[in-house]
Amino acid sequence: MKDSTLLFKSLATIIFIAGIGHLASYASQKDDLNYSYEESTDVNPEQTLAEDKNPKKKTESSPENDYIIGQWKVTYNDADFKGAIIYKIKKEGKVFNAYTYKYQDEKGNSEKAEGLKTLIIKDFDGYQGKGVYTIEYEQQNYQVDCQIDMIDENIFKLSYDYYGYSDVETWKRQ
Repeated sequence: MKDSTLLFKSLATIIFIAGIGHLASYASQKDDLNYSYEESTDVNPEQTLAEDKNPKKKTESSPENDYIIGQWKVTYNDADFKGAIIYKIKKEGKVFNAYTYKYQDEKGNSEKAEGLKTLIIKDFDGYQGKGVYTIEYEQQNYQVDCQIDMIDENIFKLSYDYYGYSDVETWKRQ
């Protein structure tokens, strides 16, 4: 065998083993995500004024961002699943949570979903948001950071990038 061929095969083997080790260490990490929010009773007028001037709003109940509440449909055309999932977004405390509501196949047949929490929107100003999206890969669930960009009041794009696997989903109001 040529030296260069042997070198490239050795490098490929090392990269493969390192990748498996990296994935195994990530999969074994404990999920320490903590999304509890506490209301502060201390009112500092200077801090309140500074927050009012800040263009980034926190996720608070207002007509500007509450319109995201409701049912949203996402169509999938993967080898694993062809059809659609309907999610129900609810406001719970200061975050929006999306739960699986219904599954639809390609022919329009539907079945009630188990109501799993799939999306947590931690910050949403009515136009853009950030959150945590749960994806399933090889029967494992992974929580990944995601971006939300509103196209209009009936469509938004949810995008994420997870170790080189990225996707953009289009969510349409049902």
